[in-house]
Order: sequence, then C-alpha cells, then structure tokens
Amino acid sequence: MANPPKSAAFDWEMFRYIPSLAGSIAAMIIFTIIACLQVWQWMKTRNHINIYLIMGTLCEICGYGARIASHFDNASWGPFITQGTLLLVGPLFFAATIYMMLGRTIVLAGGEDVSLIKPMWYTRIFVGADISTLIIQGLGASIMGTKKLKLAIAGEKIVIAGLALQTATFVFFLVATLDFHIRMNRKASNISIENSSNWLRVLWTLYSVSALILFRCIFRLIEYAMGNASYLIAHEWTLYVFDAVPMFLALVILLVMEPTRYVPRKLSGSRLSGA
Repeated sequence: MANPPKSAAFDWEMFRYIPSLAGSIAAMIIFTIIACLQVWQWMKTRNHINIYLIMGTLCEICGYGARIASHFDNASWGPFITQGTLLLVGPLFFAATIYMMLGRTIVLAGGEDVSLIKPMWYTRIFVGADISTLIIQGLGASIMGTKKLKLAIAGEKIVIAGLALQTATFVFFLVATLDFHIRMNRKASNISIENSSNWLRVLWTLYSVSALILFRCIFRLIEYAMGNASYLIAHEWTLYVFDAVPMFLALVILLVMEPTRYVPRKLSGSRLSGA
C-alpha cells in the first residue's frame, strides 16, 4: 500500500529509509533472551507483576519482527502499523509494572502511615492513566499509516497527545515516589536494618527504571512533535539509541535487581498479602 498523498503543509511517509535487517534481527534476539529470563524469574518468584514485563517485552519482539517485514517492503501498511503500534505501547507495560510496585514498596517499608494516600490508590491512579495512554497511543498509531492524509495527520496528533499524557504521568509518579521517600526517611530510625535495605533497594530500582522510561517517552514526544519529516523520524539510528537501548537497560536492571523478589504479590485492602 502506497504512502498517503502529500500536501504543502504536511509531508508524511511511512518510512524515509529501509529498516535495517541486521538491527531488527539483533533487537529481536536480545529481547527474546530477556523474555526467556523474565519467564524464568516469574516461575521462580510466582509474582504475577512479572507478567506485565513479559507482555511488554513480547511487544518489543514482535515490533522489531515487523520491522524485518518492512525491510523487504517499506511501503507495506501492515508491518508499518504493527511495528509502530507495538514499539509505542510495549513500554507502557513496563510502566504499569513500576506503578504497581510503588504501593507494594510502601507496605514493604511499613510506610502506610506516612503515605499521602493508601498504597492501592497509587496503583489505581497510575495504572489507570497508563491504560488511558495505551488506548490513545494505540489508536493514534493504528490510523497513521492510512492512505488518507487527514487520518494520517489526526493519528500523529493522537500519538503526541498520548505521549504527552505518558510523560506527565511519569513526572507525577516520580514526584509521588520522592515524596514518600522523604517522608519515610523521617521514620527511618524506627525501621529494622534488613527491612530498610529491602525497600530502599526496590525504591532505587524504581527510580532508575522510571528515569530510563521517562527519557524514552520524552524522546518519542519530541520525535513526533517535530513531525514525520524531521531528522529524528527520518533516521533509524535514533530509534535504537533513544528507544531500544533505554528499554533494554530498564529490563536488565529489573532482571538484576529483581524487585519482585522483595515486594509481596497482591494488594489486599490497605495491606499486601502473599509475602
């Protein structure tokens, strides 16, 4: 399927290059290895938060798999929509994992009394925003590659709105996490050394992974805001350096630090069960 017609005000194409076959295959292999390690970790801990990480990693695998098809036909609508949608929404599953772990970390630290809201509401608020972002970005990406210029323009604007919401959500999440951290430090003298070590380990993991995902979100927001004809979209290396690499590092941190080993499995009322 051909690219939509251009206009004087809007220069839009599916790809302005031929997607790298070697790069797509390498990314697929790397994320497949990570997915296998995630499955092993999930089987070991039986913490179902890991399922969301696996789902996000599968999106990365399938997204780069679709780019292999685009290598052989960079004007084909199907692979373009598939890779665009999956690579956009995949990190949202990583974000959902981070959001769900904050409430569990608060209870792990015994910090319900210093938390601004109940731990379960952190999960509900941020995961709710994450789901909204997923729907918005998925909708925008799915209609961008049509032959109709108006839909392509609308799809790009929808994606930008979704990325802006995702970025704002992450900023608020980091502020909420930092607020809890500060409040909890004031209570530190009443915490056992072992428990303090565990919740701080998880909290710093959340900071690290959140920073990487936020960096990727800001890149994607700038990329789409600059337009389809901009340097960032027109050059493939930016996708790998500013999207694939940060997501790879975030997943490696989660595998190495293994925060799900410390946080309990379920939220139940104001407490967590299944520790």
